[in-house]
Amino acid sequence: MFNKQIAIIISVFILCFQSAYATDNYIPVRVGISDTLFKTYLFDNVEFNDASNLRVMDSSSGYVIPLNENSKTVKVTSENNLFRVYVDNQLLAKNLTGPVLISSENESLISIKGLKRKGKQALYRGYIELVRSSKDISKFSIVNVLSLKNYLRGVVPNEMPVRFGLEPLKAQTVAARNYAVTPRIKAYNEFDLCDSVACQVYFGANTEDKLSDTAIEQTNGVIALDKDNLPILALYSSTAGGYTESYEYAFSDPSTREFPSKAIHYLSAVPDSKEFETLDTEEKAVEFYTSKPEAFDDLSPYYRWSKEWTVDELQNVLKKTLPAQSKTGFITPQINPGDNIGNIISISALQRGESGKIIKLEIQTDKNTYIVQKELVIRRCFQKDGISLPSANFVITYIDSETPVYKFNGGGFGHGVGMSQWGAGKMGSLGFTFDQILQHYYKGIKLATIPIEVHSNNKVLERLFYTEKDEAKVYIENPDKIQKLRITVNGKEIDVKLKDDITKVEISKYLVCGENKISYVILDEDIDYSKKVKVFTEVKEAECE
Repeated sequence: MFNKQIAIIISVFILCFQSAYATDNYIPVRVGISDTLFKTYLFDNVEFNDASNLRVMDSSSGYVIPLNENSKTVKVTSENNLFRVYVDNQLLAKNLTGPVLISSENESLISIKGLKRKGKQALYRGYIELVRSSKDISKFSIVNVLSLKNYLRGVVPNEMPVRFGLEPLKAQTVAARNYAVTPRIKAYNEFDLCDSVACQVYFGANTEDKLSDTAIEQTNGVIALDKDNLPILALYSSTAGGYTESYEYAFSDPSTREFPSKAIHYLSAVPDSKEFETLDTEEKAVEFYTSKPEAFDDLSPYYRWSKEWTVDELQNVLKKTLPAQSKTGFITPQINPGDNIGNIISISALQRGESGKIIKLEIQTDKNTYIVQKELVIRRCFQKDGISLPSANFVITYIDSETPVYKFNGGGFGHGVGMSQWGAGKMGSLGFTFDQILQHYYKGIKLATIPIEVHSNNKVLERLFYTEKDEAKVYIENPDKIQKLRITVNGKEIDVKLKDDITKVEISKYLVCGENKISYVILDEDIDYSKKVKVFTEVKEAECE
């Protein structure tokens, strides 16, 4: 009986997403949960409310901690590099290797005691996995494992104001879905994504909204693909200031730390108007950022901004920030804490990106000349009241008066690469659809289902996707020279003889407005089961540039 119970519990945890694999929206996502102030992802204890609705298991042994309908709280601690479980402050299990899995009965929400999101009690769908940290085995990470669809429900309304409307929210959903599938870097060993602005803001189930849920449903299964049919890195930020920046001028290479980094074709600089000239000269940057031309994100409170310091104030700021940011390796020569940086003589932009973003800046003092590179490092060097600059898109004015002042006039908030969220909001109000918004900010992309591999094992792979258009085609990449594939669209079977490279199959006449079901199965007989084809359904082709 005990072994049967363990088997049932393990099945709940391991197979909870089995049916979910039938649609792209239910791909499992592992999200690291931070504390209320988003300062740490490492814990030595965590407590859960509503214990009577929980199941708690040590996955290494299969041991299930006994709970009953009167249980109130479950507390898990790390002691001597092993887990202990307390129920209502009573020790019920110790020396557990973990990971410890916490799920809920009847798909009820999991409540982590004392954890707040938007001032509310944090609640989570899916299940929680407490995973020993690879960096500090005395600590553990709190990992929320849930479907991609439910993850997006906790992301979209927190990344974009729902008042922006349905089409901007749909654009945000596709970008967020892409980022979940293809994050810029894999920074954590224990989980795929963090829950803060360092990845995407994910606040859980207590912040979901009906309109953003609709946006998720109406883009079900849809992501953006690049010219090589790979999911794009869908970067986005609050406000571009009227002109987005090319990837290479804002980010260093994640592996080599080279800056500027290699270009990404779909993350190129995009002006909101064809009349906007490239802003890589000082003259053009000054003209643009000291004026307010009409742009898609001109309703943002950060469309234009200014910051001002007396020379003495800025001197004191740089004494703190330059040594701190020197640790990044993007300030030369290196400055150590306590070093005398000297008195400021001048500050000037040496190099700008296409949007006017400063990518190399010079600070000349009576002791040395310092070169600061990379937009985030520059922003963090020039703090006002302890807060970094909104963006690195600014021009510098020195006002020589009785009390000399440095004034920065700038535009935008964030790195400015990819979609501007405020820009998407205004585009929606002007009648642009979500695909038009995405194709404005990400150049040369197509919208399609997540590419999947269909193996020659006679197994049917099924996907769901949503479309309001009456045009779509299936792309089939066939490196293993498979001969025949059956595609079933909303119950209609199409047997396709495949080419040796790429086969395109028009399926428009089989579509419905709304959710569509498509499945694939290889029909070849007596072939190696390792052979496969790669397939996806394009619902919006790339626009000509």
